[in-house]
Amino acid sequence: MGVLTTSRHEYWATISGSSLQDILQQEETVRQWGVTAVEFRADLIPPPIYSDLLARRAWSGPTFVAHFGVGVEAKIAHDAIVRAIDADVFGGICHSRCELAMEIRHACLDAGKQFAAAYHSQEPMTCAEALREFEQQEVFQPLFRKIAVRAHRFEDALAIVEATHEAAISGGSPVIGAVFGPHRWARVVLPHAGSSVSFILAHQVANEVGKDDEQLQVIEVNALQSIRGLFPPHSGELEQWREPTHPTRMVAA
Repeated sequence: MGVLTTSRHEYWATISGSSLQDILQQEETVRQWGVTAVEFRADLIPPPIYSDLLARRAWSGPTFVAHFGVGVEAKIAHDAIVRAIDADVFGGICHSRCELAMEIRHACLDAGKQFAAAYHSQEPMTCAEALREFEQQEVFQPLFRKIAVRAHRFEDALAIVEATHEAAISGGSPVIGAVFGPHRWARVVLPHAGSSVSFILAHQVANEVGKDDEQLQVIEVNALQSIRGLFPPHSGELEQWREPTHPTRMVAA
């Protein structure tokens, strides 16, 4: 869709919190650092605070809203993302296993917004399982395909690195690989395996149910980049963004 580049690595920021003040402070921090886009996790923000956030309608850069509800929360995810469309966000991100993912996709594209259906889990995946997930996400013709899972063992993290690399060189939508937990080395390796985006936090926050997600923070990225060749430099070029366009063909559900 002409939004993510294939020649450089990008940093996006994930923001969640229990107060509007904290959320806005996080946004200011990561915007000043130069992230390409911000993703607000609607499923990790109390509904009244989420409403106040959308009421601002004054984003200082590319902004996405994500909600990973499935099952009984699928309708909540749908409504949260559709509400954000009217708040002039760039797009919506839902769980790839969300029962209403195709409806959310249609709502985003009909409004001229971007869409992605990322897979998050607190359980690991094998390389073969991850490759199948990347293939399934491609059906949505998404902005990107993403897998983020918990790695309990070295082999768990390596499976995501290998799957991300294979999917990246096979073509299609840009791919993103990430792991939760103590195997943080994979977060440094994945950009070199073809992962197009690293998601970072303004500071450590209680995020997924795992509590110990060990996600990269803004203060850590500069240190990583200072070691030559260890971590790709961020693009820092918001002008690379273009207005989202409708795909030329629709994919049947």
